[in-house]
Amino acid sequence: MKNLFFVALALVVLSTCKSKVCECADIHIKAVKEINGVSDPVQKMKVLSSKKYQGPFEKCNKMTEGMTPDELKVFEEEYKQCPSVKEYKGK
Repeated sequence: MKNLFFVALALVVLSTCKSKVCECADIHIKAVKEINGVSDPVQKMKVLSSKKYQGPFEKCNKMTEGMTPDELKVFEEEYKQCPSVKEYKGK
C-alpha cells in the first residue's frame, strides 16, 4: 500500500513537472543527434563534455538521483512520451 502511495505521488509530481522531464529528453536527444553526426571518438567526447550539455545533464541527474525504482519507471514512461523522443524514435 505504501508503494502504491509513492507511485501515485510520483505520478502527480511528474505530471506537474512534465516540462522538466521533456527538457531532459530534449537535451538528451539533441546531444545524441550531435554525437551521431561525428565519426571521430575524440570529437564525440568533446560534444558530451561541452558546457551546453553539462549544465542540463547535471540538472537531469539531480532530478532523478533520489528517485526510487518505481519513481524512475514513472520518469522513464513520461520521458518516452516527450515529443522529441517520439520524433527521434520514429526515424
